[in-house]
Amino acid sequence: MDTILLIHSDPKAANELTFALQHSQFQVVTAVSEHQALAEINKTEPDVIVMAEALAKTNEDELCMRIREICETPIIIFGEDKEERAGIHFLESGADAYVPSPLDVRLLLARVHSLLRRSKLRG
Repeated sequence: MDTILLIHSDPKAANELTFALQHSQFQVVTAVSEHQALAEINKTEPDVIVMAEALAKTNEDELCMRIREICETPIIIFGEDKEERAGIHFLESGADAYVPSPLDVRLLLARVHSLLRRSKLRG
């Protein structure tokens, strides 16, 4: 079973997304802060990282770059902007995909599966 690290500062939203991901046969580990996220990456070695753009206490660009310094795990950021181009700076800072708002769980799952396929091909 593939593991997803979900980084989200809103517990209610994180629980809803965790349920959807678990329903799709993923093991989900959650983190609510930069410190906790980096610790979970080292502890669980997730297959994909899914991060909310609106983290309350951290700079997402910086967190994305810090994650890139320690691992090559695919990163998906889901945002608050309705236009996909809003995610350009996240893609430039190391994210592999950006999913605009409102969050379409099916689109998020399609991105997760796509990144997992690519990472498994690389081996």
